[in-house]
Amino acid sequence: MRRRIKYLSYLCCMFIAVSFTSCSLFDPASPVGSYIHIDSISVTTDYVSQGSNSKKITDAWVIYDNKYLGTFPLPADIPLIGEGNHNIIIKGGIMENGISGSRAAYPKYSSYTSDVNLTAGKSLVILPTISYGSAVQFPQLEDFDVASLSLIPTSTASVPLLITPLNDPNAFEGNSGWVVLDDNHTLFEVASSSAFSLPISIPTFVELNYKCESDFTIGVFINTSIGVVKSDLLNVRASATWKKIYAGISSLGGVATDGISYKVYIHAEKPTSQITSNLYFDNLKVVY
Repeated sequence: MRRRIKYLSYLCCMFIAVSFTSCSLFDPASPVGSYIHIDSISVTTDYVSQGSNSKKITDAWVIYDNKYLGTFPLPADIPLIGEGNHNIIIKGGIMENGISGSRAAYPKYSSYTSDVNLTAGKSLVILPTISYGSAVQFPQLEDFDVASLSLIPTSTASVPLLITPLNDPNAFEGNSGWVVLDDNHTLFEVASSSAFSLPISIPTFVELNYKCESDFTIGVFINTSIGVVKSDLLNVRASATWKKIYAGISSLGGVATDGISYKVYIHAEKPTSQITSNLYFDNLKVVY
């Protein structure tokens, strides 16, 4: 009996050992990964019709062989399975309304598409360049580089919109819009000089570069059949360095079903805690 039990135990041990070793003997080897490296995504524009190529693309949205792979903060090293020829599509990602939790592929930019040859264990550097889509419209562009501005003070404003002097180190590109708030000039507000229509079904944005010592608000005046409605859309925090915001007019409720026409406005008030406050703006775009 003891000999039989010992023999059965031996068979069990042999079965377990064979089961484990069979994985390495008969299963195919795990595929060796390849990589692509994306440092940043560039944007090209036709300056006359589309304005500045300034951008704040924070992420790469990657489609690999027609399948969504993921969203990767830039710069990024992106692992891929496979080698040889594959198709890569890259979309420029933004933080809509400046909110890190509202990351999205900016729908106004085109996609970068490329067929790449991957080598197992190697990293391929990609330099994506994208542009605005061919159907994108720009009902307002303001670069603050000419004397005739498309922004004018509203009836409530007490502060003029200035233009930075030539070679002012505070300017962003060329000249920039400049506002100085103090105890005698506490309220700034400018709006589009000409009204424009906006579609209901297409996402609409305000793009704006800014550097400000105090907060400001982006909003819209909505002309409806019963009058004009003023709608604050987004409060933008002060920043000591130049930044860019993509403010979603439609996602923030700024496009109304009964809206006939629209004007974008920028509003700022001097904080009581500050003696003066300087605000700088550049490259205002309304985009749909």
